[in-house]
Amino acid sequence: MDMMVEEAIKRQKQKYREASKDLHIWHNQALRKDSFWKLLKSYAESFMSERGYFQPFVVDDDNREIITQMWYYVIGSEQCRWDINKGIFMGGKVGCGKTILMHAFCEVLHFISGRTVEMIPAQELCQKIAEKGFDGFASRPLFIDEIGRETLEMNAFGNKIHPIKDLMAMRYNRGARTFFTSNFKLGTLSRWRDEKGTLIGYGSDIGDRIGEMTTIVEMPGESRRPNKEEKTI
Repeated sequence: MDMMVEEAIKRQKQKYREASKDLHIWHNQALRKDSFWKLLKSYAESFMSERGYFQPFVVDDDNREIITQMWYYVIGSEQCRWDINKGIFMGGKVGCGKTILMHAFCEVLHFISGRTVEMIPAQELCQKIAEKGFDGFASRPLFIDEIGRETLEMNAFGNKIHPIKDLMAMRYNRGARTFFTSNFKLGTLSRWRDEKGTLIGYGSDIGDRIGEMTTIVEMPGESRRPNKEEKTI
């Protein structure tokens, strides 16, 4: 019996090694803080220019600490207050800069790991799932932008599906690294229906799983978008 127990333990240890073998690729202790900030800034300004915003990426009291934690995350530091082996759920008000910052951060992760973290808006993701199914999105690293604003229920292949809810159940079971931005708090998204029976979220089961898959980060501050009355940026 003792030999059988030892063999069982060896098998489980091997499974653990297989499951954890890629954790180190998301971290690189050689990346200096000043290099990280410059790299992040360059990606952010590139994405801003694609949106027609030709201005410097601003670091201020609303995002400075978050960027610092991002650097700790990238180098795998014990000083990081986030779980460096999980994704990130970044909430905040409309226009506060969370999408640009998260997109830039995911590009830094690609730079150090060689693994693409595909950025895809939640609504676009739902459309692709309805057209092609879940398989292509169940395991690979993803940055899902603006969850909670997508169509929560759709018809696909003759069946009614809940694209993000169903996908998150799959990704949770596969340990897929996932990053999110949202204008909604996770508690709101964890509701299933409101008092009138209207579908408004993913339910507490998926809310709990997203909470386990990520560190919840709240981006403070108001909109950074230029005033409509301004003629230049």
